[in-house]
Amino acid sequence: MSLVEPSPVDADDSGAPAERSQPARRPRSFKSRALMLVRRVHLYAGLFLLPWVFLYGVTGAMFNHHDLFPHPTIETVDARGSLIGLPTPAALAEQVTAALDAHAADATVALHPDGVPEYTGDLMFETWEGGARRVVHLDPITGAATVETFPENAEQPEALLKATNLKLSPDPFLDSQQDARTVLQKAGIDQKQPPKPLGWTKLNYLVTVDGEPARVTYVLKDGHVDVERYTGEDGMNPRAFFLRLHTSHGQPPHWNYRFVWSLFVDAMAIAMVGWGLTGLVMWWTIKRTRLFGAAVLAASVATAAVMYFGMEHYYASTKL
Repeated sequence: MSLVEPSPVDADDSGAPAERSQPARRPRSFKSRALMLVRRVHLYAGLFLLPWVFLYGVTGAMFNHHDLFPHPTIETVDARGSLIGLPTPAALAEQVTAALDAHAADATVALHPDGVPEYTGDLMFETWEGGARRVVHLDPITGAATVETFPENAEQPEALLKATNLKLSPDPFLDSQQDARTVLQKAGIDQKQPPKPLGWTKLNYLVTVDGEPARVTYVLKDGHVDVERYTGEDGMNPRAFFLRLHTSHGQPPHWNYRFVWSLFVDAMAIAMVGWGLTGLVMWWTIKRTRLFGAAVLAASVATAAVMYFGMEHYYASTKL
C-alpha cells in the first residue's frame, strides 16, 4: 500500500493523471497589434519590392560612375607629357572675363570676389574612325585621359523602308494644335499665334512588309515615319536597358507594361517614405536606443540641411 495518496492535481477520480490547467493568454493590446502590423508592412513591402530596390541602387551607382559595369572597353592613356592641357579654372575665368569686358562696350565686367571658377566635368570628344565609336575623356584638372571603345550594337534596328515624312489629310498634328488653341481660349488665354509643339509624341504599331514583321514609328509633330524590322529585341545593350528602366517615368495613355511599371515606381516612392516612417516607429519602441538614435537623427537632419543649401547654391551659380 502506498504511503502517498495522489493529490487532485496528480490524478483524477479514475486514477489517470490530471492535466495541469494552462493560464489564459491575455489578448494583445491595440498598441501591440498596431506595432506588429507596422513591422509586417515594413518587412513584406521590402521583400516584394526587393528587385526594384536592387535595380535603383545599382543603376544609381552606374549613373554616378560611367565606368561601373561598363558597356565599352575603357583604356587609360598616359599622355600627360604630350598634352597642351587646359588652363586652370581661375586663369580661364580671367581670360573669359577680360574678353567679355572688351566686348561689352556699355558695361564693365569684373570677377566677383565670392565666385569660385569650376569646370563642370570632363571634356569629351567622339570619333567613328575605323568603324567603331570611340569617346575620349580628358580630366580638365588632373589631365588624366581615357578612351572608351564601344562594341557594335548587335541589336541595331534594320530599316525595311526608307524613312520619310508623310503628309496626312486630315493632319492629326494640325487638328491637335487647333484643339490646344481652343483649350487656351476656354481658359481665357488669348493666343495670337498657334501654340508650338512640345515633346515628341509618337504612334507605334506593327505591320508586315512583304510578309516581314516591322515596327512603324510615326511622329505626330512632323509626320516622320520609321519602318524597322521587328525582331522582339529592344535595340539596347544590357547596361543601357537597366539605365532606361531607372529613368522610365510618366504614364502613357494606354494600359501596357510601361504603365504598369509606372505603378511600381509609385509603389517604390510610397514604400521609401513608408520605410522611413515605420523605421522611426520601430526605433522609438526600443527604449535603450532612443538617446543614441536621436543623436544620429539630429546629425542626419543637420547634414541634409547643409547639403540642401549647398546644392541650392551650386545650381544657382552653375549652369549645366
